Amino acid sequence: MRLPPLVLPVITTLIPSIQAWGFYGHKTVALLASRYLLPETAVFVQTYLYRGQSIMDAAVWADRYAHIPLGRYSKTWHYIDAQDDPPRVCEVNYNRDCAVSGSGCIVSALVNMTERIQNESLPWAQRAQALRFILHFLGDIHQPLHTEHKQLGGNRIKVLFHGHEANLHSIWDSRILESFRGRPTERGIISFTNELQDRIESGEYKSEATVEGWGKCLNISSAEECALVWAGGANRWVCEYVLKDEELEGKELGGEYAEGAVGIIEKSIAQAGYRLAGWLNMLVVGRHGLDEGVGMGVNGGWKVLEGVREGFEDLDMEIEGQFREVEGGFEGLRVQY
Repeated sequence: MRLPPLVLPVITTLIPSIQAWGFYGHKTVALLASRYLLPETAVFVQTYLYRGQSIMDAAVWADRYAHIPLGRYSKTWHYIDAQDDPPRVCEVNYNRDCAVSGSGCIVSALVNMTERIQNESLPWAQRAQALRFILHFLGDIHQPLHTEHKQLGGNRIKVLFHGHEANLHSIWDSRILESFRGRPTERGIISFTNELQDRIESGEYKSEATVEGWGKCLNISSAEECALVWAGGANRWVCEYVLKDEELEGKELGGEYAEGAVGIIEKSIAQAGYRLAGWLNMLVVGRHGLDEGVGMGVNGGWKVLEGVREGFEDLDMEIEGQFREVEGGFEGLRVQY
């Protein structure tokens, strides 16, 4: 089924009001990853995105999907509830923590979607959905409060941010980053991505952004193990910074706290983008490709990877209809229904 020419741009640009890592973070993760895709991987990604849909658009789809009736089953897939005791103990335990929700967690979801995208017997639409989930979940799993159970991942910790009421989870998702970088625009996201890429290739991240560092666990046959490594790294920040001061309730966090957090957030986004590229390369080509010199000279600057799929699947038409019904009514994925 083909959409009328004026409908498709609406589908590819609508976004929710609140997302994990926010609009800024998720789109930056995906765009940064596109800079390190091997040529074969880039073609594969384009094949599983609609014409006019960018890799940045696809990266925010999963949050919107979790808020409609058709996709509500997936809402617990965006986090894992670590039953630890910050700031004294921070640790992620799959058998203990993934079972909390009763319907899966981000670790099991990444394992599942990694398997599904490789399954050539599945219809195009299902593999395309698996790609959208992977683009999103690699971002989520690097957000510290998406790896923590305490107070619903910080949603129940009420704070002030530049004089306005907020909760701890929301300021880590988007408000801290936006307070330092402004409201997210495509130009701003591309500029931020270029900056992170510079840090990876010649700046402060260079010594860590290596195959032996950030790219150490990219074995798609051990997806559960790798997802736990990433979740554990994010979770450590909960003890080391996010909740190191247990008495955050009611505090103003727009000053010194935010200044200390923004560097953590930016580095986590860079890690997520780097690892996402390696993961997609492994899925498509069988090698991570992160040491092959793919970078600014190939896909960088202001170029944004876009899809080539013509027409629109019936299921996605139905999903888009539900998006329109609830647009603007999102409350955050950790809010219990």
